[in-house]
Amino acid sequence: MKKNSVKSGIMKVAIIGVVIMVVLLVFNYVMQVRQQRSIEQLARADRNILVDRILTIYSKQYSNIVRDNSAWDEFIESYLGREQDPDQEWLLNNIGYMLENYASTDVCVFDTLGNKVYERKKPDGEGIEFYDFGDSLIQDLFQGKPFTDFYLRKNGEVFEYHGARVVHADDMVTRMQEPKGYLFMIKRISKNVIEDYREAIGETEIGLVASEQEVDSTRHAVRPNYLVVKELKDHNDKSVSYIYFVFPNSIVGLFRNFVPIFLLVAIMCVLIVIAIVRYAHVKITKPLHNIAEAFKTGKTDKVVPLKKEVNEFGVISKMMEEFFDQKDDLAKLNVELSQSREEVMLQNETLQQQKEEILVQHENVTSLNEELSLINEDLAEQKECLEKANEQLTSGIRYASRLQSAMLQAVEPTEELFKNFFVMYYPKDLVGGDFYFTKRDGDTVIAVLGDCTGHGVPGAVLASMGISFLTQLFLESQGTEIMPDEILMRLKEKVTSALGLDKDGEQHSDGMDVAILIYNSKTRNGYFAGAQRPMLLIRENQAFSIKGDTMPIGHFAKDGRFTTVNIKLQRGDKVYLFSDGCTDQIGGEKKTRLMTQQFKNKVLEYSSLEFPKQKQAIEDLIFGWKGDNLQTDDISMLAFEIE
Repeated sequence: MKKNSVKSGIMKVAIIGVVIMVVLLVFNYVMQVRQQRSIEQLARADRNILVDRILTIYSKQYSNIVRDNSAWDEFIESYLGREQDPDQEWLLNNIGYMLENYASTDVCVFDTLGNKVYERKKPDGEGIEFYDFGDSLIQDLFQGKPFTDFYLRKNGEVFEYHGARVVHADDMVTRMQEPKGYLFMIKRISKNVIEDYREAIGETEIGLVASEQEVDSTRHAVRPNYLVVKELKDHNDKSVSYIYFVFPNSIVGLFRNFVPIFLLVAIMCVLIVIAIVRYAHVKITKPLHNIAEAFKTGKTDKVVPLKKEVNEFGVISKMMEEFFDQKDDLAKLNVELSQSREEVMLQNETLQQQKEEILVQHENVTSLNEELSLINEDLAEQKECLEKANEQLTSGIRYASRLQSAMLQAVEPTEELFKNFFVMYYPKDLVGGDFYFTKRDGDTVIAVLGDCTGHGVPGAVLASMGISFLTQLFLESQGTEIMPDEILMRLKEKVTSALGLDKDGEQHSDGMDVAILIYNSKTRNGYFAGAQRPMLLIRENQAFSIKGDTMPIGHFAKDGRFTTVNIKLQRGDKVYLFSDGCTDQIGGEKKTRLMTQQFKNKVLEYSSLEFPKQKQAIEDLIFGWKGDNLQTDDISMLAFEIE
């Protein structure tokens, strides 16, 4: 191959392009390695934080189950009180539920002296003595706290222990002083739990070892930068086991991914060079050689085949042939012109026919436009009627909204009732089915929050009934002491009487959920009752949920009495009454409900702020969770501080 030939020039260009591609690929890989090393340096500390959060979340998940089940009146009376045989169905629904639904191995209850009162084991826990704590007593495990969490190794396996003091439901505030017993739930650290950790963290190798020697052997097997070890301790703060997490070496993975890509690109580059050289020889070098020979010899036999090529060589070959055949080409041109003239005449006739068809279509379109005009006039009249009807309906609802706002302003809290407070009220529509009610009668302070069935106009009617009935009740009982359960019963009688029966003689299912707190501002003796609504009490950075009865205000299949819970309030206690619209709002990444426990945890977190900032933080929480989704229900909250 000559150095100055077209073929050699094309090959040089192809080789230079391939070299540039390879250099760019290697440079890109080097930059990715440098960037990955920088990312790994930043991620070392984050791995420890990630593992701590995952372990804490999975431990709290089962610890909270025990805490929520630590207030069992039925269990205290039947087992710990020794007064009667236990209700086996009740035990199956509570302790059995913990075993079946939370993959627990053992659930056990002790009395105040540390004696085992009741225990249920799964078959995989038979033969294991779970509660041999050596010289430590059951009472010592809690160390003055209401709950305890630790790990123990039994029969070569590791178990999580979650314990809580058992107390009465109406004694949640003082659960640390006089417990009625102790509740324990035990969970095995099984392969399923390890898989849960792996799924939560991502592509990670996770193992459970019993000694530091096994941990050291693991460190020798992997780079320390990718190993996180967490120590599991027992109730005496001694090591029981170690769980380790090996994160993938992303740089090694990057190199493994780069090698096949590099080989593939190299093979493709070689094939591209071969194809370019072959194409240059067939399509460029050989035709140029034939054209040069034709000019030298005057023979066109090697040039004639080039006419088939759709490129510059085809043009050159035709020009050479036309140089000798101009006369024949002119004759052919005359024939082609005659044919073109006939085609133009045919096209003119076709255009004339199309013109006549367009005129006919124009007449049809004119008739159709007249019909459409009549239809548009009818639609305009219907639209005007609908707009007037909508305007009247909207005006009525706005007037109802002003009436509802006036009613709520008459019973809303003031600085005469509470020094620190806030009210949050966001109806789903122009009017809502939530309401609140506050009043002072001498030293007695009354706070009520209600959530009526439905929302919009029906809910607003029920809310107005609730405010009117409460106003009437407190006017009738002014100057006399009245308990929250009695108020709920009388309110229920008035609501059911007002709703009556429907046209088929059936009872209406409408009603309301209500939470009432009454307390003396001097003695701070408080009394709470709830119809399917709780009260959240926060004292000294601890949250206590006082549950109401599972019976609404209205017609209900199971009749009964409401229960009043006595509470000794303290200065600085913060009280929160809220509707289920706060916790049932759909949102988040997975389009799920906000849920009661998550909401209570956030209220506890914000409780140290000033009340206006608390309100802003809670509103940001709810509407931030809501995002672009529709508001699920009316949202309301009444919060205040005990002076």
